[in-house]
Amino acid sequence: QDVNEVYAGDICALFGIDCASGDTFTDKTSTAISMESIHVPDPVISVAMKPSNKNDLDKFSKGLGRFTREDPTFRVHFDEESKETIVSGMGELHLEIYAQRMEREYGCPCTMGKPKVAFRENISAPVP
Repeated sequence: QDVNEVYAGDICALFGIDCASGDTFTDKTSTAISMESIHVPDPVISVAMKPSNKNDLDKFSKGLGRFTREDPTFRVHFDEESKETIVSGMGELHLEIYAQRMEREYGCPCTMGKPKVAFRENISAPVP
């Protein structure tokens, strides 16, 4: 339901405002308020995600930027070794929903798969 004001303890949704999950709003501009931060759990799954069409890279980037701003449990990083974009979240369904949103909201279908693992060998002992 639409309301004109909310009170301490109320939970509300705002549209058309550039803000992030967990932001605090007040009606006083001169008062500095420090709120305790929200505990954000570590991700439990990571997958490689890329746009199905390489021409959609701009849309892909915009979508990931927006999703990471609105959901602190959704994390993104670029793996320099494998050259893959790795997304991490709270489960397979969580990440699948973001892939669906990417297609629905940004017109950018994505493919997801297992991240590549760099293979390295080290010399552990001299050969006689």
